[in-house]
Amino acid sequence: MSKVPSRKARLAHAAKHAELWNAGKKDEWVASWRTICPGEVRMFDPVGTEEKHGFAAATSDAFDTFQSILRIEMLTVQVNGDEMAWVCQNFFGTEPDVQSAFSIETFAWDQDGNLLIKTYYPMPEHIGTDSDPYEHLLGAKE
Repeated sequence: MSKVPSRKARLAHAAKHAELWNAGKKDEWVASWRTICPGEVRMFDPVGTEEKHGFAAATSDAFDTFQSILRIEMLTVQVNGDEMAWVCQNFFGTEPDVQSAFSIETFAWDQDGNLLIKTYYPMPEHIGTDSDPYEHLLGAKE
C-alpha cells in the first residue's frame, strides 16, 4: 500500500505553509509538514549544493535559520501524481534592506512515503556542493 500523502493533505499543507511561516508559528508549521512526511526526507536546498538529510533539516532547522529574515508569498501550487511543486515570492532581509526572489520548490514521494525536496532560487554561479549556499543571504559565518 502506498504511503504517499493524499492530494488533499498536500494541498492542505500548502494552503497554510506561508501563513504559519510568516506568523512565526514554528510548532504548527512543523506539525503541518509532518502530515505530508510519513517517511525519510532528503533535500537539495538549493539544487546544486550538498544534500541535506532528515525531517529536522527540512523543517525546524530551516525555520530557525531563516524565519526571522524571510517572508513568503505562495503564488501557485500544483499537485500531479506523487509529486507537488510550488512557486513562491520570497522577501529576504530586514527593513530597509529587503530583497525579493522567486523560488520553485518540488516535492516527490516514493511509495514508502519518503520525500525528496528540491529548491530552485537565484544563486551566485560560484555556489557548489562544497559552498555554504546561505552565506550570500546571511553573511559569512564568524
